[in-house]
Amino acid sequence: MRVVSIGDLVLDYYYKDSKLLGVCGGMSSHNIIANLAKKGLNTAVYGVCGNDDQGLIAIKSLEKLKVDISGVKKINSVRTRCFHVSYFEENGHLSFLSKKRCPYCNNKKWYDESLLDTKAIISSIKNDDILVFDNLNIKNQFIIDNTNNIKIIDIGQYFEFESLSDEELCCKISGKFDIVNFNERVTNYLLKRFKMRNEIELYNLFRFKLMLITRGEKGANFIYNDKVYDFSLINKGSVVDSTGAGDAFLSSIIRDFIKNELIISPDLFEKWYDNSCKLTTKVVSKMGARGHLYSLFKIKKAEESCTCEKFIYNERKKIKRCNLNVNNLETRVINAINNDDSNKLNDIIFNKNSSFLFIGTGGSFAGANFASKVINHLYGCNTYALYPRDVLYRNNDSINDVFLFSYSGTTNDLLKSVINFDNDRVYLITKGNYNSISKKIDISKKNIISYRTSNNKGKERGFLSFEGAVAPSAIFLKYYLNKTYSDIMIDDFIKSSINYWEKEIGLLINKKMVDGFKKHNIINIFRGDFGDTASFDLESKIIESGIFNCIVHEKKNFSHGRFINFENLNNYCSIFFKQKETTTYEKELLNYLGNNNVLIESKYNGLLAEFDLLIASQFIIYYIGKCLDIDVSKPSFSEDAMKIYFYKGDL
Repeated sequence: MRVVSIGDLVLDYYYKDSKLLGVCGGMSSHNIIANLAKKGLNTAVYGVCGNDDQGLIAIKSLEKLKVDISGVKKINSVRTRCFHVSYFEENGHLSFLSKKRCPYCNNKKWYDESLLDTKAIISSIKNDDILVFDNLNIKNQFIIDNTNNIKIIDIGQYFEFESLSDEELCCKISGKFDIVNFNERVTNYLLKRFKMRNEIELYNLFRFKLMLITRGEKGANFIYNDKVYDFSLINKGSVVDSTGAGDAFLSSIIRDFIKNELIISPDLFEKWYDNSCKLTTKVVSKMGARGHLYSLFKIKKAEESCTCEKFIYNERKKIKRCNLNVNNLETRVINAINNDDSNKLNDIIFNKNSSFLFIGTGGSFAGANFASKVINHLYGCNTYALYPRDVLYRNNDSINDVFLFSYSGTTNDLLKSVINFDNDRVYLITKGNYNSISKKIDISKKNIISYRTSNNKGKERGFLSFEGAVAPSAIFLKYYLNKTYSDIMIDDFIKSSINYWEKEIGLLINKKMVDGFKKHNIINIFRGDFGDTASFDLESKIIESGIFNCIVHEKKNFSHGRFINFENLNNYCSIFFKQKETTTYEKELLNYLGNNNVLIESKYNGLLAEFDLLIASQFIIYYIGKCLDIDVSKPSFSEDAMKIYFYKGDL
């Protein structure tokens, strides 16, 4: 299902005290779509604009929010419609005037008749699309009359009604829309025109399913099944600019309507209204109809032309957080292992008669898994790498100590998972600082192993964990090398691994390979023989970035029927982690997987391979993002998703 806006594109110019602040896409129905796209809904626009500077920005304004703009047609022979909004101080408040003429040169870049290709649009509309309009011009009306979709309209002006007879107006509107949003000005005009006593009579005349009336600071009315539901505005917040408030209000209603499976439920109206008010409060606190979504596009004059005629837009180079994190990975990991806290592992008593839990979530699970393997390998004791909720469903009476892996040091899930353990049995591996951690959790300072140092190159930011996956593993690798009296210099080993995989993965993960991933939209990851940590990490990164889906297979378990999915669903794209040594079974499996398999083979065996392949994992996601030209550390997600992401209650 898509929410589709239909109409000619508009570029809004914003001025304050006669100075041009910037430009941005406009038009009510497209503003509604912009708000919905920001919330993660599937959206699209069908419209037209000129093949000019103005059209470029009008399209970018939507594309920036990941709106599908494939239905926007650029026409060489026309100029994109432009609207000019000028702000000025009046009695201590910010007021504005909206005009179609440029305040600098007084030229008007506007065409009156819509240029929509109605037949092409109708042929592109899907049966389950929800269509959004903001006027009833001839082209829009043709689409309205010749589609059976759910239709929603936002009407904020009544000038187009004035040339119509009562019968013509009713013919345009009556029974055509599921949800309509009028502002108070339009409502009063219609009541007076049709000589009606109240809004219910208007509702019955036009036969809407749900009629909304926004009344600014006085609140709003919902009219449904001949009943009026009145809602007052409780907290209007700080109002900088009311432009776009009505568009945002309706977008929130549409979102809640979709969440309720396209059912209009009066018992939810109060919640719907509250959600709309929360969004409009954000909107009016910023300048411009989309100011709460992103900053205005900054432009400058081109030669002697007025900015309404031609301008220069230099798009700021996008800083990809993933690139920064990968580029700083070596420095951050080296800093982590040289932190004095890493030596605290030497004070912990490990022996073969003990049992230990290593707990991590998200990207930190990689460190937990690697650490559990190191301790098991060294001492032969029972070690378990678990997710937080798994701990709650175990009998943990025989567990000696627990190790938590948390980048921040205050991850709620981890702390809840060890609520039944004595604090002196809980260790925390983190980059958090002692002061922040001690305020929130009751763990002794001696049990906190923080790899935070004064010369660290800042905190890793972004949705994916690079330093958070590798640094804790590196601390346990250092411990492993010391306990086995290895002559390997850990700094050199880490640098060598990073330098090798940065070049090697760049050759393996090329655009052709990524196009194969895109075609199938699913990646098989094969784990086992010291490739587990890398597999868990890569699966987490690919899933969390939202670019593909993944299936993780233990190599031998794959032969017990998983090949059926592989063959029948054409899931041929695979990433295969392995140490230097190759078993006979692996040779058979690799031969079966064929050419669509990316082989990530370490130069080492054992735990060295386990860590080495974890480094490789960081560059795999980096190069996939590079080929797709996206920042995998900045995925899009909905507001509802963040509610479970920030969940702080019991598990």
